Amino acid sequence: MTDAPRNRSTKIAPRIDRSVGSLASQALSVLVSRRIGKPGALSERFLTALYRAASGADPSARDQVVREMLGARINRFEIADLYIPEVARRMGVAWCDDGMSFAEVTIGVARLQGLLRDLTENWSVESRMYDDGLNIVVLMLADDYHTLGPMLVTSQLRRLGASVRLLLGRPDAEVKAVVRDQAFDMVLVSVAHIEKLGQTNGLVKMIRNNMICPAPIIVGGPGIDMEQDAKAITGADHVSNDVKEALLLCGLTDRTRTSGSAAKEG
Repeated sequence: MTDAPRNRSTKIAPRIDRSVGSLASQALSVLVSRRIGKPGALSERFLTALYRAASGADPSARDQVVREMLGARINRFEIADLYIPEVARRMGVAWCDDGMSFAEVTIGVARLQGLLRDLTENWSVESRMYDDGLNIVVLMLADDYHTLGPMLVTSQLRRLGASVRLLLGRPDAEVKAVVRDQAFDMVLVSVAHIEKLGQTNGLVKMIRNNMICPAPIIVGGPGIDMEQDAKAITGADHVSNDVKEALLLCGLTDRTRTSGSAAKEG
């Protein structure tokens, strides 16, 4: 049973790598909590509606679906954390199965990313550094472009009360400057492809050698699902695709503060 998902990922990976673009990274990157991301608990009706809206040309269709979901008491953070990643995953699968073209999935995922920004706009602005709170940096390799997953995990962490610095594909010099100038409690690195794990090792070493204060480094993303030795290959302190598990592994859970009003907001 546990081997089936890994076999599927291994089968899909070569097709993704040949594209050499941001498409599969965007559609299949899910550095989000698997604890809550269970498609079986979601409404198939709304998953299908959101999929069609993001795939179609009508810009008002997404807003209509969101209004209907909110009317059904599915709040905006559930849409962001659960429905958007599942729809993106399905688009990635459709592309791998030749059900959608490269352009169609690229546009569809871009629309989902825009929707994510709209739904979490209050939590998407640059957060200030806290003197006594939780400070985290989320980043990915300079030549990678899978921004949907890192954006989502950034939103989740900010809703837990953390100040998050988001570095999307920034050059090494900028990453060095950030970790030299600012002290972080945790570093999260998102990796889209198994072939990027070796390259990630160099990034992890660079971060560790330049941090003004030592902090645990977590590696997540689809790349770690395809390789059971991901921790050893990347040199990370931990590997995880679950935000809350990552915080627990780093001993930071007691420093988060859940925003009850935000979690309940529709």
